[in-house]
Amino acid sequence: MNLKASKETAIKTSLTIEQRINDEQKKIKPLFKYLDRDKKRFIEKMIYQLAFMQVTLARLVEEINKGEILEDFTQGSQQFKRGNTALKDYNATIKGYISLTKTLCDMLPDSEQENAGQALMGFVAKPK
Repeated sequence: MNLKASKETAIKTSLTIEQRINDEQKKIKPLFKYLDRDKKRFIEKMIYQLAFMQVTLARLVEEINKGEILEDFTQGSQQFKRGNTALKDYNATIKGYISLTKTLCDMLPDSEQENAGQALMGFVAKPK
């Protein structure tokens, strides 16, 4: 990890979850600046949910990277391996994230859709 990446990680972990969500919202909102007022009001909650999902996905990635894909699980006298619950949560959340991203992009004028789609999906492809 380079110095810049480690500094960004340190800053992100020092922020509260709500601050991280607000930061993500500030990055997303400008993508929709050309929408009329009624559409903007309609999608504000969707933008919050998308920002929430981005922060949640980042937290899940951190958790997955700390552990194993399979973890030991004990129930009574039985012991077996099961899939990492954070990985299952990540898979479910990423599906919702992609769906919400598509919904938001579809609300944009055609000229803005490609750029906004790339910016929003940049999270998924972001290298660690």
